[in-house]
Amino acid sequence: MPVPTEVVAIDGPSGAGKSTIAKAVAQRLGFRHLDTGAMYRAVTLRFLDEGCAPDPTGSDSASLSPRMQVALAGMQLELLPQGRVRLDGRDVTEALRTQDVESRVSAVAALSFVRAAMTRLQREVAAASPIVAEGRDMTTVVFPKAQWKVFLTASAEERARRRCEDFKARGREVAFDTVLAEIQKRDLFDSSREDAPLRHDASAMLVDSTSMTTEQVVQRILDLVRGAQQASRA
Repeated sequence: MPVPTEVVAIDGPSGAGKSTIAKAVAQRLGFRHLDTGAMYRAVTLRFLDEGCAPDPTGSDSASLSPRMQVALAGMQLELLPQGRVRLDGRDVTEALRTQDVESRVSAVAALSFVRAAMTRLQREVAAASPIVAEGRDMTTVVFPKAQWKVFLTASAEERARRRCEDFKARGREVAFDTVLAEIQKRDLFDSSREDAPLRHDASAMLVDSTSMTTEQVVQRILDLVRGAQQASRA
């Protein structure tokens, strides 16, 4: 299957606000939003349910690989409207944001067989209609010929502050230093993994949202897309 190109591909580190921005951009453009992070968290939750999730460092991934591959093959994943996620027939949207899932998802996402399965699914979704896709390797691996590419980032401290606010809104109190340390650890893991590491593709527009509002970031990306659309019609 040809790799889809009618894609707004957004990459960036954990906590950069990719999901919030991608949802808003998709709504404004009339595109579908593809939350690839939720897909990897769903796989992680599946592995946790089956008792075969690797530890946060991934040191036991090799020994658990056979069980994880069986669990992945039997998984039923559905991406529903309004950002809901159904796993094996049950809505797991809220469960995807637990600390246990968050701490292990990078190790799961580093697994080549998991990435291959998710890449196939992501391309199938994009082949059906224009999408806004966000993750770690959208611009570099999954949609390398996407018409519009963005690398969205922010300082680690700002991302930690935002994550703490998100936790608080869900009724969880987590210390800032704990969240910051987790983000820094995940940045290192995501950028140094062998398979599809997080990196800024040279052709992607860099957007540092540290001192920007959500609306400013959304408008920057809309300007990119609409400007390119107008240029192609000229």
